[in-house]
Amino acid sequence: MICSAFEGVETKGFRALMVDDEEALIAWQDVLDSVVAGRPNDLSCPYCTHRPLTVEEIDNTTRISCSKCKKFIQGRFSAF
Repeated sequence: MICSAFEGVETKGFRALMVDDEEALIAWQDVLDSVVAGRPNDLSCPYCTHRPLTVEEIDNTTRISCSKCKKFIQGRFSAF
């Protein structure tokens, strides 16, 4: 999946630096691939493996979050 139109990564509510953005994208890549492909159900957290993740639309962005460890990724994601 290519994350074009990606507008940033936030982790635990703090704006991440660009290096952290790349690391977060790598960690979340399988989850993002499933969401973009239209399969948002039964996803597990890449950090703590808790299921299910919460996927919600907030202000024209998608937020994918874990209710257990509270990590999340939020941005605009598309297949091209």
